[in-house]
Amino acid sequence: MVAEETTMPKTSRTLRWPGMVASALAAVALVVGSAALTARQADQAELLMQAARNRQVVEGKLDEAITIYQDVLAKYAQNRPVAARALAALGQCYEKLGAAQTTEARRAYERIVQQYPEQKEAVAQARARLAALASAAGAPASPTLTVRRVLQGDIMGQVSPDGRFVSCTWGEDVAISDLATGQRRRLTEEGSSTRDSAFAEESVPSPDGKSVAYAWRAARYDLRVVGVDGSKPRVLRAGGDGIVRQVPRAWSPDSRHVLAEVVKADGTRDMLLVAVADGSAKLLKAVGKNPSPGGVFSPDGRYVAWATTEGISLYELRTGSETPLIPDRSNHSVMGWAPDGKYILFSSERRGSADAWLIAVADGKAQGEPVFVRKDLGRHPMGFTHAGAFYYAVNNNVGDARIVEVDPVSGDVVSPPQPASRRGNIWFPDWSPDGRSLAYVFVREPNRTVVVRALDTNEEREYELGERTVGLGAPIRWLPDGKGIAIPAFEPGRGESLVRIDVQTGRITNLMPLPAGVGFPKFGFAPDGHTVFYGKPGFHPDSNAGRVVARDLTSGRETDVVAREGLYTFALSPDGRRLVVGVNEGGDQILFVTPVVGGEARQLLRIDGKKGQPFWGSPWWTPDGRYVAFLRGVEGKVEMPYQARRWQMWRVAADGGEPQRLGLTVGRQIGGLRPHPDGRRLATTDFESSLEIWVMEHFLPNAAAASGAKVK
Repeated sequence: MVAEETTMPKTSRTLRWPGMVASALAAVALVVGSAALTARQADQAELLMQAARNRQVVEGKLDEAITIYQDVLAKYAQNRPVAARALAALGQCYEKLGAAQTTEARRAYERIVQQYPEQKEAVAQARARLAALASAAGAPASPTLTVRRVLQGDIMGQVSPDGRFVSCTWGEDVAISDLATGQRRRLTEEGSSTRDSAFAEESVPSPDGKSVAYAWRAARYDLRVVGVDGSKPRVLRAGGDGIVRQVPRAWSPDSRHVLAEVVKADGTRDMLLVAVADGSAKLLKAVGKNPSPGGVFSPDGRYVAWATTEGISLYELRTGSETPLIPDRSNHSVMGWAPDGKYILFSSERRGSADAWLIAVADGKAQGEPVFVRKDLGRHPMGFTHAGAFYYAVNNNVGDARIVEVDPVSGDVVSPPQPASRRGNIWFPDWSPDGRSLAYVFVREPNRTVVVRALDTNEEREYELGERTVGLGAPIRWLPDGKGIAIPAFEPGRGESLVRIDVQTGRITNLMPLPAGVGFPKFGFAPDGHTVFYGKPGFHPDSNAGRVVARDLTSGRETDVVAREGLYTFALSPDGRRLVVGVNEGGDQILFVTPVVGGEARQLLRIDGKKGQPFWGSPWWTPDGRYVAFLRGVEGKVEMPYQARRWQMWRVAADGGEPQRLGLTVGRQIGGLRPHPDGRRLATTDFESSLEIWVMEHFLPNAAAASGAKVK
C-alpha cells in the first residue's frame, strides 16, 4: 500500500487522505464497537458451549461437560449450528468415557445426520465418526434395525420429512412438536378461541416443511392448510354439499398438491388430488364403500401407492392407470415410500398380526417377494424422513370395565369396584335385560371381539365379526328380547351398519345402515325392539345441529324425534317414552328431557362452560325411570382432553329439581355408566390413554451408507 501511495499525485494524497482516514477510523470504530457490544451481550448458547468445552478439554470433567451440552440442546435447539456442534461434542465426550458409552456416542452422531442435514461440516464429521466406531467394533457400517420411543402424546399427525417435528393437535388446534426438545407450538387458534364444538383432526406436514394440511371438523368438515410460520389458515376445500369428512393423506413431493380422502353422505369415498394454490380437485379414484386406501407418493411424484381390497396397487398420475403391485387379500395398508424410491413399507396381516414388510419397486413394478421387517408394528404410520427413519404411532389405550354396587336410594358406594372380567382391555359393558349376563368388547389389536359373560357361572363366550371391523368407540347394546346384541361395524363394500349378533348361534345380520363419516352414533332400542333411536347430523351442511331419529326396523321408515343446534348425545328412558338430550350451546352444557311423541322439551340442568365443571360422556336413566344420572368433573382445569380429571356421579329427578351429588367417583370414562336392571350395580369403563410416537431405523437396505440414520 505504501508503494502504491507514493505513485499517487501529491495533491490527490493530500486531498483524499483525511477522508480516507476518517472513513477508516469510523469503520474501525464501528467494528470495534460492535465487537465490544457482542462481547458484552454474548449469546448465552455460546457462553455455555465455552463452559462445556472448558470442562471437557481443560479440566477433563466429562460428566459435567455432558450435562452442559445437554442443557444447550434443551434451551437453544433453534440455534441449529450451535445445536449440531453440541451434539458433536457430546459424541466426543461419550467416546472418551469408553466402550460402555459407545452407543450414546453413536446416537449423538446419528442425530446430527438425521436432524441437521444442512450443517454440512458437522454431518461430514459425524459420518466419519460413525464409520470409525463401526470399524472399531468390527461391525458393518450399516447397523441393525432399532426402534425407540420418541414422544408421548397426540398421534393425529405425521413427521416432517427433515425429521425436525411432527404435526399434532393441541386441545382443539393444530400444532407441531419439536422432536429434539418435545416442545409444542400452536399453528392455529381456531379451536381455542371458540366455545362451539370445533376442532382439528388428522394433519400432514408438507415436504418443504413450510405448511401443514389438516382436517377441520366444525359445522362442516373442511380441508385446510396453515403455514408453519404462523400465517393465517385457509380453506382448501369446504365441506357440506354432501361431503361429511375430508382427510389429508399425503403431499406431493413438490408441495403443490395434497392427496385427500373425501367421505360422502351416502357412505362412499373418493380419492382426490387437491391443488394447494387454488383448491381445485381432480378425482383419482372412486373407492365406493370399501375401507380407506390411505396413500403415499413416490419420491419422484410419478405414482401414488395405496391399498385395495385385493392388495396394494400403484396409481400412475400421468396416465391415470392403476396397476396391482401385491395381489394379496390379507388386509394391507401402505405405510410409506422409502426416500430413495426403491422400497415401499406396508402393513399386512398375512401372518395374523399387523406386521411391517418391505417390497422392492422399480419402474412401477414389484421386484421380488416382500421381505418381513418387524412384527406387530401397528396401523398408525407417521411417515419417512429423508434419512430413511420411519415414524409410527402406538395406541396403548387400555379399557378396564368394572362393576360397582351402590345404594339405589342414597347413591352411596356399597362395595368397591371389581373387575368385570379376568381379561384385560375390555370396553363398553352392557347388562342383558334379565340381568344374568354382561356383554363387552374385548380389544386384542387389531381386532375387536364381542364377549358375553354369564354372571352365575363366569363362563365367557366370544363372537367374532369376520371381515367386519369395529372401531374402539363403538358401543354395544342388548336387544330388548335378550336374544341378540347390536354393535356398529364397518363391512367392505357395504360401509357402516348396525349389526345384530345372535347370542345363541353367533349369526350376524345387518339391522340398518348408519350415516357415514360421523363416527359411531349413539343408539338405543324401544322396549318392543322394533324401533331404533339413533343420532344423526342435521339437515343443513353448515349448521352444527344434531338429530335423534327413530327408525322402524321392519319398514325402514325414519321419523325425526328431536333436532337441535349443538345436540351431541341422548339416552332413551326405560319405558321408551322420553329422551334426555345433551346440548352444547355456546360452550354451556344443557340437559333436556323431551317426549318421544309430541310435547315440548324441558330443561333439567345447565352448566356454565366458563365457570362450571363439565359433564363427561353420556347421561343415563335409572332403571325405574325416576332419575337422570350423569358424570361431572370434580377437579382439574376445564380443558380437553380431561386426561387427569376425576368424575363424580350426580343425578337429577326426571321431573325436575335440584341436582344431587352421589357417592361414586370414577376415573376417565368411555361413554356413560350402565345400570343393572336391579338398580344396585353399575358397569363402568375406566380407561387410560397412552399415545406414543416411535421411530424405526436402520432397516432399509444400504440406508446407512446412502444417507445416515437417526439417533436411537
